Amino acid sequence: MQLKKLDLSEGVSAAEDVKPVSDPDVSSTDPVKPAPDTSKSEPTDPKTLKTRRSLKKPLIILSVILLLLLITTAALAIPAYLMMTPAKLTLSSAQNAAAALQSQDLAATQSELVAAKDHLVKTQQQYRYLSWTKYVPIIRNYYLDGERGLQGAYHAIEAGQSLAVAIEPYADLLGFKVSTESAQPDATSAEERIVFLAQTLEAISPQLEQVAKDLDLARDQINQIDPNRYPVTVANKPIRANVKKLQETLSAAHLALTEAKPLIALLPDLLGQNGEKVYMLLFQNDAELRPTGGFMTAYAYVKVDRGKLTPLDSYDIYDLDARWNKILPAPDPIKKYLPLVNNWNLRDMNLSPDFKVSMETFLKHYQEIPGVRQIDGIIALDTQVPVELLKVLGPIGVGGWGEFSAENDPRCDCPQVVYALENIATRPTNYIREDRKAVLGPLMHSIIANAMGSPKSTWPQLLNVGLNALKEKHLLLYFPQESSQTSAEGFNAAGRIRSFEGDYLHINDTNFAGAKSNMFITQTVEQDITLDANGSVTKTVTITYDNPHPPSNCDLETAGLCLNGVYRDWVRLYVPKGSTLTEVVGSEVAAVTNEDLGKTVFEAFFTLRPQSSSKLVFTYQLPDTYSTPFPMLIQKQPGKPNITHSIIFNGQPVEYTVQGDLEITLP
Repeated sequence: MQLKKLDLSEGVSAAEDVKPVSDPDVSSTDPVKPAPDTSKSEPTDPKTLKTRRSLKKPLIILSVILLLLLITTAALAIPAYLMMTPAKLTLSSAQNAAAALQSQDLAATQSELVAAKDHLVKTQQQYRYLSWTKYVPIIRNYYLDGERGLQGAYHAIEAGQSLAVAIEPYADLLGFKVSTESAQPDATSAEERIVFLAQTLEAISPQLEQVAKDLDLARDQINQIDPNRYPVTVANKPIRANVKKLQETLSAAHLALTEAKPLIALLPDLLGQNGEKVYMLLFQNDAELRPTGGFMTAYAYVKVDRGKLTPLDSYDIYDLDARWNKILPAPDPIKKYLPLVNNWNLRDMNLSPDFKVSMETFLKHYQEIPGVRQIDGIIALDTQVPVELLKVLGPIGVGGWGEFSAENDPRCDCPQVVYALENIATRPTNYIREDRKAVLGPLMHSIIANAMGSPKSTWPQLLNVGLNALKEKHLLLYFPQESSQTSAEGFNAAGRIRSFEGDYLHINDTNFAGAKSNMFITQTVEQDITLDANGSVTKTVTITYDNPHPPSNCDLETAGLCLNGVYRDWVRLYVPKGSTLTEVVGSEVAAVTNEDLGKTVFEAFFTLRPQSSSKLVFTYQLPDTYSTPFPMLIQKQPGKPNITHSIIFNGQPVEYTVQGDLEITLP
């Protein structure tokens, strides 16, 4: 029998991957174990081996990805977890500070701001451990937003702390509670606090500059966050809206401080800290509405020296006209719409809706009268100012004139002081009563005296009356001195018609009837705005006037008090310069278009009887082209109450209550 020769080369390719298996724990003396049969467990087919090798790579890659994911999760989760506690404490302290501020506890507000700042610093320290994520696409933006939010919060807290320090000396005037250590010596009267205010207010300007700087930094950081990057809600909690609200709050705070700084700069000089000042108090009767707030019915003088107010004499406006020996022809609107008046009297010289322009005209001719006082400024106020002051002070008596209060009088459904003033100044009598409109001077004298002697608890309320009157344009300031005028304009207290980049609307009504019908008329405004694809804007402004009250007895023979009579209204719409009028509905005369104060003006005229209503509808085209967001400035006429504006922008309705000048942006 012959042995067949074995050709080992045939099995090389199949066995070349097979390696001997050795066990280091088995000694050389151990019995030799038979080698396992690998013919079944280890494939020898080349295709199978290739497939296995190709599967190993994805498994390795997947393992690496999972490992990286675990590391990344840990790198995110651990700092996030460590950051959670100080972040919650920061939020809690900030909320406590806001609550303390709301309850006017300045000491608690300061304490909580210190705590919030400490917790915020710790939060920032933990957040830095996530800084590597700013190099990761997508995640980068969210990390940067968090960084901006923390930086913005830090600067906002800094601003709050600086502001608290600045206002601490005036905490009692502002109605805040302070710590015993920082409390100012108890003042015996409001007059003493005003003197202190005049002496020290200039010192807080550097602190306010720091507040403004920190607010700017906070706003710059927060405004870099894009609200649209975030969902509307998470777990039913609003996210996007809260980001927008934070941005709006910082912008509002910045605007409030921007407007307050000129007032604070003005007050020391206004209060006579740098020398005695004499001001004219000019009373505008808003029941007989005129362009700057009301018919100029009376005036008085007040002297201010280092914070001390001294009321001087007061007069009827007709007395001033009687002493003016010039005759000027009346402007066309007076000749056209004010019956039987052909000359331009001082009392009618507030024809421009811009208070500065009107007062420059008035003061020029006032100074032509021999023997009049030289004045350092004009402070104009309407009936709402004494009404609001009497709400705080309560009823007061005025020698020779009786008692005045803010309580409702059913004879006019208005405050008693308003009815009493109109009754004294307007009702016909069968005897001569000189200077009867001069009652406003003694009334303000009594109000000032009562305010100066009022308890400390009323001081913040009295301050708020003044600030609200300025904001709502029931109190206006004019100064011949340029620096003082600039400060007043910076606080928007000067009644100016303002420039604005965007849409603009100012509705100016002039009562040329003599009756006090504005007491009974309510006004609402609807603006329908259409922005087409080309950027062209068409506007329809509808003004509704409603007088539901019965007419007054306007018969001179029966000596009735003519309050609610026929209303004769010269209406002017101030709109962006270059606007084109398409149509006016409701005017009793042909509409007129002209230009004034850098605006295009549409004029109309109508009459309104008691227990009736009327509408004026203006349709016009704005100049140039616009896009969204759509900016608009609505300027309220001085002397008017708050007015509702219903705005429909490309079919989307929104409603605003216009209390003063209002800037809005329509999306």
